Amino acid sequence: MMTSFSSGMTLLIKWFFLMGLMLAFASLTMAGELPQDELKLHAEQWELARNGEKLLQVPVLNKVVNTWLLKEGYRIELQYPGGEEGELWVDELMDWLISLGIPSKYLVAVRGSGEADIIKFKITKAEGSYR
Repeated sequence: MMTSFSSGMTLLIKWFFLMGLMLAFASLTMAGELPQDELKLHAEQWELARNGEKLLQVPVLNKVVNTWLLKEGYRIELQYPGGEEGELWVDELMDWLISLGIPSKYLVAVRGSGEADIIKFKITKAEGSYR
């Protein structure tokens, strides 16, 4: 039988572990901006991720969402390939990001990733006061 003291200690240990992980990630992202060349979603990655759980398993999407969560007053810019196919892709991706809890006012789609099969992400300071 577990006493309330030992269950309390277990919760405290879990809390410190979680906070340690969060601080480690925060120090990595806050100390220096994420290299922008790493923030690319390739079409092949997108084809494999068509539900919320799988989306967050895509390393670049996980990195973008978690970095945005730590940066108050920032937005996510999605630079997408031009044309109808690029617009459909970025619209679908933005819908998924909204369904994961990112308000649409923090998402900005910009035409011109420069590559037909890549969406580039930039986390930029938002104009005005968000959050």
